[in-house]
Amino acid sequence: MKDNLLLDQKPLVDSFLNLGARPLSSFSFVSLFAWCDYFDFELKMINNCLCIFAHGDSGCFLYLPPLGKSFDSSTIELVLKHMAKGAAPRPVNRIENIPGNLLSAFGQGRYNQYSKPAEYVYRKEDLIALKGNAYKSQRHDCNFFIAHHESHSFGAYRDDDFGFCMDLYQRWTDNRTRANSDAVYLSMLEENRRVHARLLKFWRPLGLIARVLKVDGKTIGYTFGYKIDDNTFCIYAEIADLKVPGAAAYMFKSFCADQELSDFSRINTMDDFAMPKVARAKQAYHPSELINSYTVSIKV
Repeated sequence: MKDNLLLDQKPLVDSFLNLGARPLSSFSFVSLFAWCDYFDFELKMINNCLCIFAHGDSGCFLYLPPLGKSFDSSTIELVLKHMAKGAAPRPVNRIENIPGNLLSAFGQGRYNQYSKPAEYVYRKEDLIALKGNAYKSQRHDCNFFIAHHESHSFGAYRDDDFGFCMDLYQRWTDNRTRANSDAVYLSMLEENRRVHARLLKFWRPLGLIARVLKVDGKTIGYTFGYKIDDNTFCIYAEIADLKVPGAAAYMFKSFCADQELSDFSRINTMDDFAMPKVARAKQAYHPSELINSYTVSIKV
């Protein structure tokens, strides 16, 4: 019931997202819906802006800056007042996912401003061609996979792929867990298991583009994403069997070259979660742009 109620709000959210630039992966209904298992979302109109509040165990925050043609300081004050519910504002009462071009709306002195890990954006043609020494390693990985798995297939995700994809995620998580004891990372693995399951279950109404990589009929990889704007596609998830060398590189290249992505010239792979290994992997593909975002909270 909760899922359907939020899905009913998709046309409203999309209409307000379309009023302005959508530079970040979070500026999508998909990003919002992904976290329904962890937050209760409240949609409220304030000063002709759509405000999306996320309520969790620790309190309330604004998931995106106010959505509309514009907003001013009075809108921000009303947002903070609503989150605090008449009490004094708390640190948790913050505004997330603020693009750099909107940061000036939060005047100096009154607010704390925190920089978040930047999102990685690439020229799609670079990710398909993999030309030159800069992409030598990625070309090798793709060629190795093709040479050793002639019977592979890379095709559209179907509902009956769900169980196989979730089994793969569990195997992938088990492998990662054995190699890492960091509590934050392990919690992130569990959170994303639920997020992936949620999005793959509702891929049709969300408008996701999802693909599955198989070898000899066995699922060894899946990936999915969504449109951010007319030029940019976000690859939200990519899981590949760690025991199959080259599978991840081949799947990434193949997805970028997919016919359903033909209208997009840019690929956004989101941020690196401030994890050095993830950062190195994303930097190895030579992003054309890093897009910064910020969190703002009132000084208390």
